[in-house]
Amino acid sequence: MVTKGWLLLIALAMVIIMEVSSQDCGQLLTRLREANQANLDVLHRNMGPSISQQCIDDVFSFSHREALGNINVSEEGNAKAAIQEVLQQTGHIFKQNYTEMPWDEDSLRAFHAGLDQQSENLKSCLSASPRIQLTRLRVKKYFRSLSNLLKEKEYSRCAWEIIQIQVKQCFLWIEKIIQEIQNKGMEGQIPMHT
Repeated sequence: MVTKGWLLLIALAMVIIMEVSSQDCGQLLTRLREANQANLDVLHRNMGPSISQQCIDDVFSFSHREALGNINVSEEGNAKAAIQEVLQQTGHIFKQNYTEMPWDEDSLRAFHAGLDQQSENLKSCLSASPRIQLTRLRVKKYFRSLSNLLKEKEYSRCAWEIIQIQVKQCFLWIEKIIQEIQNKGMEGQIPMHT
């Protein structure tokens, strides 16, 4: 038999669990900002100081042709979904044929582990809504264009330079979104261009 005392204890436990869970999601942005900075640092260390001379034309032609575009991140949930999808898709793209990419295996493994962890942490704080699905589809479309570029260029060193530059732009975009969420001054459309 369940008594009022047990019901009160169960209700109190549920409130505590929900409070702890919301604290985890509340602190998520701070942890995500730190992890995003670490991602940018890994890219800087592995990209090299400049674009290879033979890749300059490819880099500039792709940079002007493709961009993540304007994604509506006026709602915090939509913004988090966009970030989570960028992290997930970045992980997928960096698992493709990377023999021409000048990264060592340890850096690549650490990069993957960080992306996976950040993506999972964000996933636990997301709710389901049709807008979120549209956001995910837009991000996937952008990363599909990156994947197609790799295939077209046969996973060449120049193709990987383009990918790294584009992913760096994505991480800078994430930084901007996090800042907007933390400032609570979200403007609706945060463009990819920095």
